[in-house]
Amino acid sequence: MIDKCGAMIAFGVEIDIDKVLSNTKCQKVCNVRTEEQINQLIEWVEEDCSITLKILKEKVPSTGMPRKYKKKLGAYGKRNYNPQYLERALNAVRQKKYSMRRASEFYGVPYTTLNHHFHNRHPLQYGGQPVLDRECENLLLNALQTCAEWGFPLKPINIREIVQQFLNKRGITERRFQDNLPGEGWFNGFMARHPELTIKMAENTKRVRAAVTYESIEEYFRNLRDAMKDVPPQNCVNYDETNFVDNPGAAKVVMKKGSKHAYRTLDTSKTSITVMFAIAGNGARLPPYVVYRAKHIYEGWTEGGLEGAIYNRSIRGWFDSELFEDWFRRVAIPYFRKLEGPKLLIGDNLKSHLTIDVIQECEKNDIKFVLLPPNSTHMLQPLDVAYFRPLKGAWRKTLEEWKLKNKGVIPKTVFPTLLKKAVESLGDREGDNARAGFKACGIVPFNPEVVLKKN
Repeated sequence: MIDKCGAMIAFGVEIDIDKVLSNTKCQKVCNVRTEEQINQLIEWVEEDCSITLKILKEKVPSTGMPRKYKKKLGAYGKRNYNPQYLERALNAVRQKKYSMRRASEFYGVPYTTLNHHFHNRHPLQYGGQPVLDRECENLLLNALQTCAEWGFPLKPINIREIVQQFLNKRGITERRFQDNLPGEGWFNGFMARHPELTIKMAENTKRVRAAVTYESIEEYFRNLRDAMKDVPPQNCVNYDETNFVDNPGAAKVVMKKGSKHAYRTLDTSKTSITVMFAIAGNGARLPPYVVYRAKHIYEGWTEGGLEGAIYNRSIRGWFDSELFEDWFRRVAIPYFRKLEGPKLLIGDNLKSHLTIDVIQECEKNDIKFVLLPPNSTHMLQPLDVAYFRPLKGAWRKTLEEWKLKNKGVIPKTVFPTLLKKAVESLGDREGDNARAGFKACGIVPFNPEVVLKKN
């Protein structure tokens, strides 16, 4: 038989052995070896004995905080009790079995701690508080699972950048992060809090091997059928960005027979301006969203353009998550709010567009996202199928007319006017092209066979 007092102290419990041995039930477990046996012993003591239990306070030498730190009970000034004993003490007080002072002594829980928990004055968990609350973490969790299901799993750095953008958007400065970018420690903690997520090594698939297949298109249309339930044509919107280059392209000219090369004097450059276009199934076009490559934006760059057009800028000149969220709030949401019923957004490259705020706005406004399969925009995206090509032809013609009369590259103050001229030159064909794109992609009207028979 082991030393009974030693068995108790091994689990941080001090107990009067003579009183324990006077109890028949307790005599049967004097050879306790596990914490489960200790808990059983305490339950019997609560029923038959009047024994004082308390947690021993052991001083733990201070060491550096490791990456994977496990709290040790007994450190001075810290939580020196087992949460299980706290729950038992609370139940004893609620059932009026013990007073709060007596329960504190009996279970070895500090009186102040017990009092705070009893009156719900201690809502925060022990230790450092998480950067994101539970609701925001759940939104991020759902978004990550959705991206993985759609074939765009995010890398750890992408997830950390999403959180950085979330904090910057709300004006929150987290001193534990450098430039508000979470470190690897935060990411490891996030994964530990959500065991339903895992990290796997993704294979890089070449575009030839990742070419769209008949099966992937069938799967896409099955998902689209469910998403388009009760969605009218005007509520179905396809969005995509495109570049307007400062080059009207090559043109056929008449030369002397035998000439090796043909040249024409025309100032061009490799610069381009990104514009987000969106069209609806009924042929309507949403206001375009122009993104200049610049650090600042000036009033002269926004004048003379299409009605309702919105202008912004970025350092690199293309869309990121912040600009996509701005487009979503200033273009998509105002359009959808005028409509009744469920709404649908069809697009690609969701990885660079994802933010927690966009997901929240989608839930509030009954908006669903449908992500196009990889390498399939030439068959499944209405903008690529029937809208962009005639628009780019009109742009090259408009740009050539301007360059024949002017020198140098196209200035940003002129771009809004030229873009408006190119779009308006399409006339009624613009709406016809948009409707033709949705029809050719089998979306409006819904007809998967239009695409499947081509593959």
